[in-house]
Amino acid sequence: MSSTSSTFVTLTYKTCGKVPIKLDVYPPTATITTARAKALNEVPAVLWFHGGGFTFANRTNFFPKWLQQRINDAGCAFVSADYRLIPTGSITAHHILEDVKDAFAFLRSERFEGALDALDIGGNLGFPKFRIDPGRIAAGGSSAGGTCAYFAAAHVQPKPAAVISVFGMGGDVLNSQYLAPKTEPFLKGRPLLDPNRSKDYIYPFSPSVASDILSDSPLAFYPPTATLPALPANPRMPLALLYIQLGNYLDYYTGEHEPSLSDTLRAVGPSIDAETRPGMKKIILRKHVPTQHHAIFPQLNVSASWPPIFLLYGAEDTVVPIAESKNLYRMLKHWGVQAKLKIVDGEDHFFDQDPDAEQKHGDIFDKAASFLIEKLHRRDQ
Repeated sequence: MSSTSSTFVTLTYKTCGKVPIKLDVYPPTATITTARAKALNEVPAVLWFHGGGFTFANRTNFFPKWLQQRINDAGCAFVSADYRLIPTGSITAHHILEDVKDAFAFLRSERFEGALDALDIGGNLGFPKFRIDPGRIAAGGSSAGGTCAYFAAAHVQPKPAAVISVFGMGGDVLNSQYLAPKTEPFLKGRPLLDPNRSKDYIYPFSPSVASDILSDSPLAFYPPTATLPALPANPRMPLALLYIQLGNYLDYYTGEHEPSLSDTLRAVGPSIDAETRPGMKKIILRKHVPTQHHAIFPQLNVSASWPPIFLLYGAEDTVVPIAESKNLYRMLKHWGVQAKLKIVDGEDHFFDQDPDAEQKHGDIFDKAASFLIEKLHRRDQ
């Protein structure tokens, strides 16, 4: 890898109420080579969505520097986007799906070009101006951001050129990780959470949580000298894991608290074996999940129209069980979608953020990035 550039510009791709929802654009570090791309000044791009369980973080957190550098070095732009977070206001995964669609629409529109023009005229762009080829945008994300990538595969038109999901959620929600209340520690090295510390964020919400809209809630920890060292200073950070611990994550995801969707699925779901009966799980979900929510369950929307997809997971993931990726992979292969599943032995959730990840897994990162790059450049032939 040759790139060490961290140059980027921040743009607002939509506004909800008075809340701007932003994305960062990292320009290519390699020269445009094809005649067509040169004539149009167009480059491919990867649109990335961050993790955080949909409850916290922002476009700079859990950032895949390994992917951004490889994508930029291949002559492509890398774009990292925020989206609205659960639980704020009445926000659910439906609103996040809207944000995914709107982020794609922005990159494909004259508004994106106009935003770069304005920065260029003001001398604030910092790199040569370019356009994004609307037919050569890939979707990617880690953890909850993987669900956003699946949203793009299922619902964005025109389809993304390719998709990468790094330990992505959403491959199978009909399992005990989402539905079973936990009475013993279930995450590597972490005790059970105290719900009393997060009571404002437990349904029914406090007035402030019920009315706010939030799309930027970054990682923050107390300093080592604090009374509660190493614990999250951002109260939203434990929420997704708390909802998983309580067995009601899907209630917050859909907004179906009364009656509880989790209670409904808990009564029918745990007996189904994800390893051998993905089709039966799909039937159960379609039957028991209200129709208006089907669009936000990726496993209900897999079809032959999905773009090529690369799935990257740690074999020892305690947050998003490996069964999720295997379930989705089987469904993709059933529909004839070009799909690759890479399971990394001995690794847990967010293993790509480890300080030595590049040294340990650089060859795997090369293959994952090359999968996207090949699809993005193929459309320019």
